[in-house]
Amino acid sequence: MNPLFRTLFRVNMLFLALSGVGHMPIFKRYYIADIPGFGWLAEFHITLAVHYLTAALFLAMAAWLVTTRLLEKGGSLTAAARVKTGLYAAIIASGGLLVIKNLKGVYMPAAAITTLDLIHLFGVFALGAAALVAAIKGTGWIRSAEG
Repeated sequence: MNPLFRTLFRVNMLFLALSGVGHMPIFKRYYIADIPGFGWLAEFHITLAVHYLTAALFLAMAAWLVTTRLLEKGGSLTAAARVKTGLYAAIIASGGLLVIKNLKGVYMPAAAITTLDLIHLFGVFALGAAALVAAIKGTGWIRSAEG
């Protein structure tokens, strides 16, 4: 992966995480939003817009990565990559359903919304933990074709 793409992807993930956590009132409650430059984290509509924009960029980047991976030859995904891929899929699916829930005329029972919220939230935390473990162990995404 290109170093610029990797950096962009990581910055995008940072803003996705910040804006996602910003939907909960913890930045205001713990006075983080009072730090100069962080006031936007306490504004729901701003964090929602940032989350949607960075999610769109994330989906575009993920589609590009999947497409290039399918076109490449050689090597297979490591176990850590398969775990992270599954978590990405769960996060994308739950996030997509949560967006659909916000459309006019769409009704979902409260239990379904809570379940989707929890899948999305715990999927993100599990992905963070999996990425941290993979980074500490030095596990990459692709196992070489030689072995």
